[in-house]
Amino acid sequence: MTQIARPQPLGAFPLPAGLLLVVGEGTDAVRESLVSGRLPAAWPDVLEGIRLAYEGRVEDAAVVFAASDRPVDRYNLFVVDPDSVTRAEVTAALGEQWRPLVDHVAFTLGHTSIPPEVGSATGEVAALVLTSQAAHALADGDEDEAVECLRAAAQQARGIASAFAGVILSELAGRAHDLADADEAVALLKGTDLRSAYAEALYHRAGLIHGLAIEGRRSVAEAIQGYTDALRLLDESDNRPLFARLHLNLGTAYLAAPVMSDADMLRVGIAIQSLRTAARLLDEKDDAEEWASARLNLANALVYAPSARQRDNLMEAVDLYEVVLRTRSPKKDALGRARVLSNQGNALAHLGLLEDARGRFDEAEFLFASKGDENSAAIVRDLRDQLVAAGSSA
Repeated sequence: MTQIARPQPLGAFPLPAGLLLVVGEGTDAVRESLVSGRLPAAWPDVLEGIRLAYEGRVEDAAVVFAASDRPVDRYNLFVVDPDSVTRAEVTAALGEQWRPLVDHVAFTLGHTSIPPEVGSATGEVAALVLTSQAAHALADGDEDEAVECLRAAAQQARGIASAFAGVILSELAGRAHDLADADEAVALLKGTDLRSAYAEALYHRAGLIHGLAIEGRRSVAEAIQGYTDALRLLDESDNRPLFARLHLNLGTAYLAAPVMSDADMLRVGIAIQSLRTAARLLDEKDDAEEWASARLNLANALVYAPSARQRDNLMEAVDLYEVVLRTRSPKKDALGRARVLSNQGNALAHLGLLEDARGRFDEAEFLFASKGDENSAAIVRDLRDQLVAAGSSA
């Protein structure tokens, strides 16, 4: 039976490093540092393979682990080069009590579609296994089960593996929309070397505050500060999807902030820059809804932004609305399509393209009325009638 000190730094750092076991004489300080989410100032020679993996030199780490006769390095080799050692060999090397961890690695690396069982596992190992079960539930479309697994995982990690608990709670906050989880995640990850994970926790927290601000229960400025703090931790190459979403939400939040003075109009310019960044980085296929949202919000901002290039802004907005309309089917999203058509009609009217604007307003009115939204239909009808009157007097 292999003696392995606990807790182990599992789950917090990115793969594959975040699945490696830290064992050896004089390694307790390193292990404890990693568990808290902090990289050590120095690595003992016995952890050369671990150091290489944490530096991203995975192939070099595999060479070190393959040359080792320590049972724990059979497991570590399995993590970084799973085709070079069998699952059965690894379980035999570590002992049966570590089977849940080995099974988790096999599931995570795609060697099996069967999620691991918690069995007798406790603490950070049980938490890790429960995250696998959450992933499996999500793949099956069972969001509720995934949330329950994540909540159980967080409970297992709390007080034992602080950084891992923070990572789990951040994911939980994003799925269960619980501000208390987000607050705890931010507190646990603050001051760690897990910059991307901390940024994601700030993102989830700011998003929840943003939602409360829309309801008038928190300040939108607090959400803006959260998004800004998260962006300071990242650049585009660190975590492209998160970087894009932060800019999308930041731009949207700036547009929602009340305009109290001429100086506040500067925020519109900042919002436009953030929304341009989001629109550039988001993928039409993988991030379809956010991809469309970035373009829609950017178009809305361009229509109302004070600028010496107002006509150019309006023409760009019209084109952006046209792109968004491709994602708003009259059958599947009639009201969404109607709102985009109304905005596009307004932009066309500002450009003096009255007939084109009228056509957009006609379709929007029809779609609103067909879905029983008479108030919106009446607003669009009034706008169209104003165009008719303007055209008649021209």
